[in-house]
Amino acid sequence: MAENTTLIVSAFSGLAGALISQALTGLFAYFGDKRKAETELKKEYRAKQVEVVENYYYVTGETMAILKKSILLWKGRNIQRSQASYSSMTEGLREADAQLKQMNIDNWKHNLIGLYFDVALSYDELIAANNKSHELYLKVLDIESKLRQADNDEGKELYLGQYSVAIFDLCSQYDAVYNILAADMNKVKEKLLSTFVV
Repeated sequence: MAENTTLIVSAFSGLAGALISQALTGLFAYFGDKRKAETELKKEYRAKQVEVVENYYYVTGETMAILKKSILLWKGRNIQRSQASYSSMTEGLREADAQLKQMNIDNWKHNLIGLYFDVALSYDELIAANNKSHELYLKVLDIESKLRQADNDEGKELYLGQYSVAIFDLCSQYDAVYNILAADMNKVKEKLLSTFVV
């Protein structure tokens, strides 16, 4: 009887050992697979972040260059120049605007930056800034038109002062947007680099 009990206990302990071994192997495999899946998901997320940041950096950098060019052109328009100079500056502004529009169409992924990073100039705020810039631009054009139609020197002098202030306001708006974009670029860069720290 003692032999049967020993045999039965031995068989059950062997079975229990096999079951525990199989359970632990399955558990370790589950956690290993889960860790691999999480690691892969993090890699994919980081790769998507990098892709969006590359587009963001390209478009934002070009936008900033165009803003600086526009500021220089507008400040240059505030100086008495020939009609040919004004035409050249106006054409330069049109080309810069067309380049910016085409770049935004071709590189739409930069608009996704708000999904991955906390930027000061979000999509809605960017639209508001563009609307304000456009409003200031129209104001400059309106005053410029009145300046050209003014009959006497007194009227021209009045509009010339308003024209200078309007150009200053427009350039200040461009500078403000430029500074926000520069700060956002630095913030995005630092945040992205922090994800590569082990």
